[in-house]
Amino acid sequence: MKSYEQICTESKSRIHEIRGMDLCDQHTFVTIDIREPDEVASGVLPGALCIPRGRLEKLVEGLGLQADTGICLYCQTGGRSALAAESLQSIGYTNIHSLAGGIVAWQDEGLPIVQVASSDAVVVNGEGESAWQSVDHSDWASIRADYPISTARASCSDGVDRALVYLDHAATTHPPATALRAYARFLGLEYANVHRGTHRLARAATERFDAAYGICARFIGAELDQGCVVFTANTTHACDMVAHVMAEIPGKVLVTNLEHHSNDLPHRCRNEVIRVGLTPDMRIDMQALERTLQEEDVKLVAVCGAANITGWMPPIHEIARLAHQHGALICVDAAQLMAHAPVDVRPFDDPSHIDFLTAAGHKMYAPFGVGFLYGPRAILDAAPPYLPGGGTATVVGSDTVEYMPSPDRHQGGTPNIAGVVGMARVLQFLEEIGMDRIREHELKLLRRAWEGFKSIEGITIYGPDALEERVGIIPFNVRGVSDLMVAAVLGEEAGIAVRNGRFCAHLHADQLLAEQGGHTVEVGVPSGAVRASLGIYNTESEVDRLIDAVRMVDQRNWVGSYSIKGGDIETASAGRCADAWMETS
Repeated sequence: MKSYEQICTESKSRIHEIRGMDLCDQHTFVTIDIREPDEVASGVLPGALCIPRGRLEKLVEGLGLQADTGICLYCQTGGRSALAAESLQSIGYTNIHSLAGGIVAWQDEGLPIVQVASSDAVVVNGEGESAWQSVDHSDWASIRADYPISTARASCSDGVDRALVYLDHAATTHPPATALRAYARFLGLEYANVHRGTHRLARAATERFDAAYGICARFIGAELDQGCVVFTANTTHACDMVAHVMAEIPGKVLVTNLEHHSNDLPHRCRNEVIRVGLTPDMRIDMQALERTLQEEDVKLVAVCGAANITGWMPPIHEIARLAHQHGALICVDAAQLMAHAPVDVRPFDDPSHIDFLTAAGHKMYAPFGVGFLYGPRAILDAAPPYLPGGGTATVVGSDTVEYMPSPDRHQGGTPNIAGVVGMARVLQFLEEIGMDRIREHELKLLRRAWEGFKSIEGITIYGPDALEERVGIIPFNVRGVSDLMVAAVLGEEAGIAVRNGRFCAHLHADQLLAEQGGHTVEVGVPSGAVRASLGIYNTESEVDRLIDAVRMVDQRNWVGSYSIKGGDIETASAGRCADAWMETS
């Protein structure tokens, strides 16, 4: 009777083994980890699919691989993968390899592995979809574990590595592993252009891309008969498209002083803009807005769903009703709203419905470089193409052209298909958790942070104090310490990521500082505020760390040495040298 080692040795003589360094050069190989889930918990090769050995032959068909596709199997030390490689060869796969020495030899060569939770072990079903063991959407700890960034650490200036506390979600949200897997799988195994090919990959990519329109529409309570979703690169792109399609319609665009530049500057470039200011408590002046609608020929009201600086949520449906009463449409910049509270654009026959809505993937836990616009199909179809080119026309002659209806009409060139796939998956992920629950979770954290800040005498918090009217954003200043200095100390000494400045909403920022004070002038640097912004995976303990760190700054107990250099801040301490990123000229 042969031993297991003998069987493995014989299999290795009949299959191809590949060393780790050589595998790194084979960028087209599909890498499959055939270990059990408890083994996978120790780490996997970057980009590897994980299919337990016992299900390999059954499930590999679902990957849709060609017979000559390069495949590398690996296990712990190379025995099981050799046996599995020989089995796949017998099925008919001709370009099968086994990683020599397994992941142990890979690590001995100094090659990288990716740490994942055991619940992240991927299985592949018969249709070729990634089906990782599901996140428990009722458990916030399980949800947090799906975010790789939640395990990151920050090297602080005192030489101590601390768990990173990421509180910059208003700038950019990190994707969960759920979305990253869909994104990476498309890039690695499903990469093809859409609406252009008849081969299997092209058809599959088109089906997945087209399904994303419905997913986006469902997430905002929209329909795709009178309405239309157009994929964009980001919110600015989407707002500019709104300005474009409204440009030939008579009238003015009303913009509030609450707006991010993305929902202001595009309209200035294409339309006549009039402005509505804020009340002393930093809400939109609704009386002035209604009076302007009565007195001016307004065609569009541009307003945010949640303010970029304070997180205050304007009454968008009330504003929509007023706009419609006076013959205007409404465009809601939902960048700061989408991932933090339920959104419902409402049916078009509802007087308070939202006509246009813009959103960015990187503000709602999706990859960079993708967003979308929702708007009335009739208006989108009546406008000239936003970017004429490939994919926008049905018939092109030497001097004639017939353009497609929307959304293709405005999606010139190859779109960010992988980004759309990742964005659609993360919207499904958020739906599975429930936007009402997400709102409740973040509001709980916001109350805790607010109460903690209020207990520190030297803190000014900006914006309305009605927390139920805000998403999880707290802009603040520490008396006697510039916003630049506060943000630097929090990052360098406490491992807390926040943002400072005027947040691409200068009119709003300037009015906040003028009305509520609390800022400290730094020579050569425009005054601003510090912004801490909460996300889905933040915890009460992280909020407490923020409060403690801000109290430390208020008490001037930081230990590093900081100096302004060219508008940035340079830091040095006994722990390490100054950061190169701060040494701008």
